Amino acid sequence: MFRRTAAKTEGPITASITDTAPCEKSLSLRVKPELIAPVRLEVIKEFQREAALDGFRKGKVPQEIVERRFAEGIQEETLRRVARQALEQVSKDHGLKPVGPFELAKAELADGEGLRLEAKVEVEPAFALASYKGVPLTRPSEEVGAADREEALTKLQESLAQLVPTGQGEAKERKVPARDDEFAKDLGFESLETLTRHVEAKLREQKRAVAAQTLEAALCEELLARHQFEVPAKLVAHQTERLSREFKVRLLLGGMPEEQVAQRLEGFAEQLRTNAHRHVKLGFILDRVAEQEQVAVSQDDIVKRLWQLSQRWKKDPKEVRRLFDEQGLWPSVVSAIRQEKTVALLLANAAIEPMPATTEGGKG
Repeated sequence: MFRRTAAKTEGPITASITDTAPCEKSLSLRVKPELIAPVRLEVIKEFQREAALDGFRKGKVPQEIVERRFAEGIQEETLRRVARQALEQVSKDHGLKPVGPFELAKAELADGEGLRLEAKVEVEPAFALASYKGVPLTRPSEEVGAADREEALTKLQESLAQLVPTGQGEAKERKVPARDDEFAKDLGFESLETLTRHVEAKLREQKRAVAAQTLEAALCEELLARHQFEVPAKLVAHQTERLSREFKVRLLLGGMPEEQVAQRLEGFAEQLRTNAHRHVKLGFILDRVAEQEQVAVSQDDIVKRLWQLSQRWKKDPKEVRRLFDEQGLWPSVVSAIRQEKTVALLLANAAIEPMPATTEGGKG
């Protein structure tokens, strides 16, 4: 059951605001004639400047004739402008932060009576920003142990295994090469020692990447756990659509036929919706932190991201830019960069402890 959250306010604009759903407000407005008259006059003057009627030069048609001939258009444009200005003013006065367009349910404009307006709008959730610095996190082990090294080298040996005759007709057996310098040379290395060092370096690189992803995921989960609030339903639906478009772009750039793309999207629909809900909630938290910490996105950040995506997808930057233009994805790109920079700031200020030695894996 929702209740009225703002009492009726008096003045040139009379307004009452009611909660009709989580993060949704219903507004009932009455705009007095004294606020409408100057807007209507401005609209009439604009029509007068553009009017071209027989017997009159453009812009020289008398005002009273313009008002009669273009009465409907003047009324519609006046209503549109007054409604927009009134809704914006009420939002400002009551601290509303719309996350989508106002949905007009009623708009009546009558001479001498003013404007009666009813509308709904989704707004940012109201929540207190919890502590976000010094978040306790545990860094996974990045150590490469003997077991890790052994497993990787064994996989390399298996990749070079060959089927060789056994001397019994057509029967063949799978022969794995010995782990020696010749084996290393077959893989392009000078010796087994050089290959082993290369393998260890790659394993450390992989473990660092996994550790970074694990830390970021743990940080985000902690932020979500520390903030309990509802998110706008329509915004989640919009985010689901955006994620679907991005998923479609990635599949198309990867060379998947369009008919298969549609089937893949259908199979991932529920997962995309769940991800969208989580993304929207986390986005509100990160945006509040970014605002608090004054995190900004520069043009260089955007150019760098375009280049990274082009390299990752092995496409010309112009093609990637064109796809992003067509799909309207640039705002989400900027938002993603800002949130990534915010996460980096939070990780830099987190209380990160190494994983206890007794629980580390792959040592030896």
